[in-house]
Amino acid sequence: MWLVIGILTFLIATYHLIFTAVEDALFFYFFSVVAFILFFVRKRQLKRLQNMSK
Repeated sequence: MWLVIGILTFLIATYHLIFTAVEDALFFYFFSVVAFILFFVRKRQLKRLQNMSK
């Protein structure tokens, strides 16, 4: 889910960068970065959980 949100917000940010102000794009780029970070944190947590259950 976080990966999908990250990709969508990245695409929206790129659209805003091309057609509107840079400030609007930066707002969406920020959310895109946060979504990607949360995706990798969640992925790392799942790997740790799987290793602990073995």
